[in-house]
Amino acid sequence: MFPNGYFRHGATPRGDEPTRLVPALVLALALSLIGPALGWSTARGQESPGGTGGTAPGGTAPGSTAPGGGPAGGAPGETGPSQAQPPATVPTPPPFYVPQFPNQYPPAFQTPIPQVQPFGAPPVGTGIPGAPIPPWTPPIAPPPSQAHPPTAFPTNFAYAFGGKKTFEFNPAMYVTEQWTDNFNQTANNKQENFRTVLGPGGTFVINGPSTKGYITSNAGLTYDTAPSSSNFNVFPTITAGIQQIFTPRLSLSLTNTYVRNDNPNYGDQFGLNTQRQTFTSNTASASLNYLIDIISTTAYYRNSLYNTGGSNGSNTTSNILGLSASSQVGLYNTVSLGYEYSWSDTSGASSGINEGQSTGNLVTATISRQTGTYSSAGIQGSYAVYSQPQQSDSHIWNFSAFSTYGLPSGLSFSGSLGVSQFSQSNQPTSTGVTSNSSVSYTFGPATASLAIFSGFRQTGLDGQNFGVQQTQAYTGAFSYRFTPLVIGSLQAAYTENSPTGGGNNSNGLSSKNLTAGANISWQILQWLSLNGNYNYLLRSNPNTGSISGSGTIPVNTATLTLGATF
Repeated sequence: MFPNGYFRHGATPRGDEPTRLVPALVLALALSLIGPALGWSTARGQESPGGTGGTAPGGTAPGSTAPGGGPAGGAPGETGPSQAQPPATVPTPPPFYVPQFPNQYPPAFQTPIPQVQPFGAPPVGTGIPGAPIPPWTPPIAPPPSQAHPPTAFPTNFAYAFGGKKTFEFNPAMYVTEQWTDNFNQTANNKQENFRTVLGPGGTFVINGPSTKGYITSNAGLTYDTAPSSSNFNVFPTITAGIQQIFTPRLSLSLTNTYVRNDNPNYGDQFGLNTQRQTFTSNTASASLNYLIDIISTTAYYRNSLYNTGGSNGSNTTSNILGLSASSQVGLYNTVSLGYEYSWSDTSGASSGINEGQSTGNLVTATISRQTGTYSSAGIQGSYAVYSQPQQSDSHIWNFSAFSTYGLPSGLSFSGSLGVSQFSQSNQPTSTGVTSNSSVSYTFGPATASLAIFSGFRQTGLDGQNFGVQQTQAYTGAFSYRFTPLVIGSLQAAYTENSPTGGGNNSNGLSSKNLTAGANISWQILQWLSLNGNYNYLLRSNPNTGSISGSGTIPVNTATLTLGATF
């Protein structure tokens, strides 16, 4: 289920350096798959200029992994890439079985709340003298479609949290002023609003030899000027995680994220939530990892609580129990199997046909081959059955090919391409292309990235229950370091959600969201930073809010934040 060859221990294969790079996601995936069959020499890691690694895609995104290896021996007579040590610029995996899980979605779509830069932590890539430099991390393959792997513990823990002592606490204070021309995100009768946020909080870090953990908080004391607002609100955010290594073969990871807010952009990262109303969300994850000889096993549990709209809203509670096992076959091949059982409950005045209890079963299988030190290719498949409270069972199957490719000089690619089908009695069958792909490249002071997600989503397992949606999402970003202390960036995203008939109306219109924005960050002092942001949002055919049907809602937002960390 977690196919990047990470679970192998020992020497890692390595070969010759490629003579050209393939920028397109689909072309890179195709070449990685057919290259070994045609005898082509696949890429291995190369030394970066000056001996320093490039920046990891998106900063230190949870879910990236250190390079895995394979045991010294393999199947008799099996040949493969030549053996060599990885470049010194790439961190060596610890001598413990601590797997890093793939992201359920591309890192750019993980969540609207930044996770790689917790509240109270120094801004990423500020260039402060003495600040740690984020190491390049090899890409990890995406999970099978419909899978819900455990929330990953930050790979570059020391960089993300800056903990140098066993116990460390860094208080922080942020002051934000935000202007928007359409506070309630309505098509007509727009209301202007100025929002002031006072954010006392901090970060507590545990950095022991076998125990690492963090808890970050932001009080989110908020005041709004719009007549329709309740003026004063408290919108806190709390993120926590702990990783315990019991033995070299046994480890435990726990994570939790709590959010209370009224910004619909934080309710669903793909834009399904379009109505400004207060909601609370809590997502918890636990994973127990045990290495049995050469078989890597993981048992995990995920819980999601989502409440919105008070007495007129809806409540969704979901639970997922999962098991996975991965074993090496020969020197460079890995076979993985996974199973998930899910159950959820939706209630409330606005629950509609989703009110009641739902259950689900998911089976996944993956075959992968490590084609180089930082590259792999394989195939994966999944089959899911969901029993819904007021409808017949729905079925989703998927078959995909995937690949990873990376260079320590700054290139990271992870992607899948496949086909999936949703079917349910008395509903039209939906078939579509699926992808979970991201690519990032750092060149000099600039970084460019692109991410694509396409597939079916059982939304009730991740947050607010909109039934099964067929989602397509594309995003791109470009950042440039003008000086060691000033960084600017541009970003844009497009998402489209189409109802399938499973827990919704299959005849409904597809909701679409287009966003574009610019950001500038200035590290004034080692403890003081200033950030400015502008964002444009255009919603079309929203599911909720002032219009539910055809129409558009434009929103302009400008934000200025002054932050101090001590």
